[in-house]
Amino acid sequence: MDEYYSVVNALPPTLSDELRRLDAIIASAVQEIRLRAGQPAYFTIRGKLVPCTRYLPAAKHCASVSQDLLQDCFLQLCRYSAYAYEEELGQGFLTIRGGNRIGVAGNRSLGGFTRITSLNARVARWILCELPDPVRKFLTDGAGGLLVAGAPGSGKTTFLRSLVRFLGNTKEIVCVVDERGELMASDNGTVARGQPVCCDVYTRCSKAEGIRMALRCMNPRYIVCDELGTNADTEAVEQGVASGVCFLASVHCDSPRALQQKPQLAKLCATGAFSAAVFLDGRQKPGTVAQWIQLS
Repeated sequence: MDEYYSVVNALPPTLSDELRRLDAIIASAVQEIRLRAGQPAYFTIRGKLVPCTRYLPAAKHCASVSQDLLQDCFLQLCRYSAYAYEEELGQGFLTIRGGNRIGVAGNRSLGGFTRITSLNARVARWILCELPDPVRKFLTDGAGGLLVAGAPGSGKTTFLRSLVRFLGNTKEIVCVVDERGELMASDNGTVARGQPVCCDVYTRCSKAEGIRMALRCMNPRYIVCDELGTNADTEAVEQGVASGVCFLASVHCDSPRALQQKPQLAKLCATGAFSAAVFLDGRQKPGTVAQWIQLS
């Protein structure tokens, strides 16, 4: 069964009963389910918004999502304990079983969200992409760390997952720090659908903490992590470089110029952890390399 249905089943019956009727072929193409108070529910398909009622014309709750229904969705997704997701919600999302990330928007105060106005459920699938020959050669030659850059929705996580799978077929020791449970789509440290990937996975711990634990205990050659960007991340990467570890990591950045203009990313590059970077093409071709540059 497609992962779409696992996201739908996490919603209240009022909505899930309607969304569950979606044809399986169309369900396999749904990337996101977007809910906004007082507006129709939408699917994201191939990077574009499509009203759910186009495929589910009888779905009356999808025609206009009420504020009460949206609040019910939020409460059920966080298992009626927003406090348990406090750290993630502070960054505007929460992650549910299977690595499905739920984006949250609304009125925010010091105590958290006081009113939810939008939810965006991203369907996490175990998707791999074809690695270009230069990337394969780079990994085979052990040429250093690789930075995967791109805009949101460009397939950075998919590309990183493909790198992990490639290295898993070599004799290298690989550790994955999967802070949100998305990269390996893992639950309780178990890779989704029992995918046979030879790596050690730290799930639901911060990148900085996971990097330090891997350095201390697992003797990795490669450490892989998604969406670096904080000072703590950079400091942990510096420690890894000093220990001789290679990093494969992603960042939100859509051009080589922006890589140097954003202070935190420039600081990350200055660690010397990355000798090359790939820039992905965008939403229309997720996981596709548009540009390859040498960093050092």
